[in-house]
Amino acid sequence: MTGKTKIHESQPAGNPPIADQPVNPLLEQAQAAEGGGPPKPVDMRSMPRWLRFFGYSFIAVFFLLVLLLLVSSVLT
Repeated sequence: MTGKTKIHESQPAGNPPIADQPVNPLLEQAQAAEGGGPPKPVDMRSMPRWLRFFGYSFIAVFFLLVLLLLVSSVLT
């Protein structure tokens, strides 16, 4: 416990913010239990370099495969 407060350092200071509307109403109880609210968008710039490289490579390969699919469907 810390000083004058009766809150242990591993306990949250207050209730976590929860969005008014869940992303999926069927997942409302799970989101409330996790306490994180709805999923947040991914910020690739804040990730480690190797993970950014993997993510950008995955996106590039996906678009190249879509482009290959379109080209092959036009040529046949």
